[in-house]
Amino acid sequence: MSAQVRTAAIAGVLGLVLVGCAATPPRARYYDDDYYRQRAQFDCSRCGVVREVAQVYVRDNATTGGGAVLGAIIGGVLGSTIGKGDGRTAATVAGAVVGGAIGNQVERDSSDYGGRPAWEFTVRLDDGRWARVTQWQHDNLRPGDRVMIRDNRLLRLY
Repeated sequence: MSAQVRTAAIAGVLGLVLVGCAATPPRARYYDDDYYRQRAQFDCSRCGVVREVAQVYVRDNATTGGGAVLGAIIGGVLGSTIGKGDGRTAATVAGAVVGGAIGNQVERDSSDYGGRPAWEFTVRLDDGRWARVTQWQHDNLRPGDRVMIRDNRLLRLY
């Protein structure tokens, strides 16, 4: 096998390995909301009233992995131009790893565009404390609604 084919194969395999490092987007959690609403009538240390609602932009760190793959390929090719024999192989591997890391960071920074829209709720808790909760869903919550904070998510109480 020629050195160029071997270098391309190593860079391709490393690129595929780095794709596995891409973060997945957060999943929504589902709970039996009626249970928590009933429980809030008796024991509610995290209940309060929504005072403010604001739309904010949250940076999502998920990437597609394309930047890591492209960076690994470019880094592997550049690394293969250094040295001879085993030194060249080591330089190719190091170039692919460093290129993949840099490519992933470049993709994360360039595809952000200010972040994803989310909602920030300011809640005055029953014990006088203030809480601020940021969540993806608006859930049609408005100032004055009675809510419970459950796992960093607001649940409207009746």
